[in-house]
Amino acid sequence: MKRSVIYKISGIVIVLFWLFVLAELVKRTSFDSRSVDFTHSDGKKVPLEKGLEEWMEIFVKGRKVGYTVTRVKKTKKGFEVREEIFLSVSLMGSSKEILSYTRAQLDERFLLNSFDFSLSSGLIEFKISGKIAGSTLYLSMGEKGKEETRLIRLPSKPMISAGMTQFFRSCTLKIGETFTFPVFDPVTMTTNPTTIEVAAKEVIVLDGKSYDAFRLEMDFLGRPLVLWLDEKGVSLKETGFMGFTLVRSTPGKAKLGLDRSKSIDFSELSAIKIEKELKNPRQSSYLKVLLDQVPSSLPIDGSRQSLSGRILAVKKERPPFKASYTIPYRGSDSKLLYYLSPEMLIQSEDKEIITLAKKIVEGLKDPFMAAKMILGWVFENLEKKPVVSVPDAKEILKNREGDCNEHATILTALLRAAGIPGRVVVGLVYQDGRFYYHAWNEAYINKWISMDATLKQMPVDATHIKLIDGGIEKQIQIVRMIGTLGFSILDYR
Repeated sequence: MKRSVIYKISGIVIVLFWLFVLAELVKRTSFDSRSVDFTHSDGKKVPLEKGLEEWMEIFVKGRKVGYTVTRVKKTKKGFEVREEIFLSVSLMGSSKEILSYTRAQLDERFLLNSFDFSLSSGLIEFKISGKIAGSTLYLSMGEKGKEETRLIRLPSKPMISAGMTQFFRSCTLKIGETFTFPVFDPVTMTTNPTTIEVAAKEVIVLDGKSYDAFRLEMDFLGRPLVLWLDEKGVSLKETGFMGFTLVRSTPGKAKLGLDRSKSIDFSELSAIKIEKELKNPRQSSYLKVLLDQVPSSLPIDGSRQSLSGRILAVKKERPPFKASYTIPYRGSDSKLLYYLSPEMLIQSEDKEIITLAKKIVEGLKDPFMAAKMILGWVFENLEKKPVVSVPDAKEILKNREGDCNEHATILTALLRAAGIPGRVVVGLVYQDGRFYYHAWNEAYINKWISMDATLKQMPVDATHIKLIDGGIEKQIQIVRMIGTLGFSILDYR
């Protein structure tokens, strides 16, 4: 297969959880939780007559790829925060410009009242808004007048990343002090406790100028993240894993000098290179690898994937694939019923998606044959191209293009609409000497059977290593593995 069409099978899933989520993480979005007292402020006030504005430049491995700007102003009920994050990146040799925008209304304690969020790259745009009333967060997304809504019960009122800018300006930092607060992430639509420790005071140098700074440390899924604030709480520098660094800047400088040379391809940066070339990967039926370390979330079913110590064996499923039910599934297994239910981004109850699913299966009752028909439709009708957005089944059906994320999302929606339990899988797949992060699917046919709409495979070949299954709130665990997961090939055929 030519190098130019790798994107048809490789892991653009990293764009969702790396280019956006990771960039947000380095900018203080949500970190791993520890049990500490709830957030506090010493009551120090910061003048906001003219508002506050912070600019930062984003670097990856020393190359400038974007910038951020955060603006804060006082309101009658608290604060309004607006934050933009711009990234110019290369994906599979294709240049992409990504812009995320957040506008949040905060109360006097910097906790979230409401927000509007958007993520766009070219013609593709994802929008979501939310409002908190009591202990409930009301989420809304979609076209005006046709919005989808979701209610999330909150144990406590959360922050949003942009709100931390003003929070730290209101604090007198002390070495050894810790801050903990729940932080809402609009992409995964989850709230996670965040703990930040004031670890030390030290001098850092930016553009030849020395600054007295507090060093704050935190972790995200076991990965270290560090930020430096001056004595007024202004962010000077922030570093994260995979080479991400943010540095304080000015409006005139932040947007200048972006590296658009394609010298850093984000898909290649996250890929796992192996020494042994694998011949005919799409025809493979068996793979055995020695893991450097075993991910805690690694799914082991004992059938397709089995684990002995650090040795992982993957076997391609073999027929016959016969189900004990006819579609639609009408059993009582609560776990399977969950994978028949619609989700906010997998709208399997949408009339257009239901109509299309019925048209594709043409009255078939056998789940395996129906699933293959749906797989074939997705493969034939979605243009294979890198897309940077949050995958939304209704939007995918309208745009008819995307990478593995879009293929997996619309396939899941169509499976469920046809009455076949289906779910998204995230893992690795081999191509040209490397394993790339990738998304595919599983359909339940008396057991979970793998299927890949970007490759038109059911079941998938043995170079598909499954790392996580489930919704977007589970897939974020992939961040834990990027840059740390490694293995060597022991057997392949």
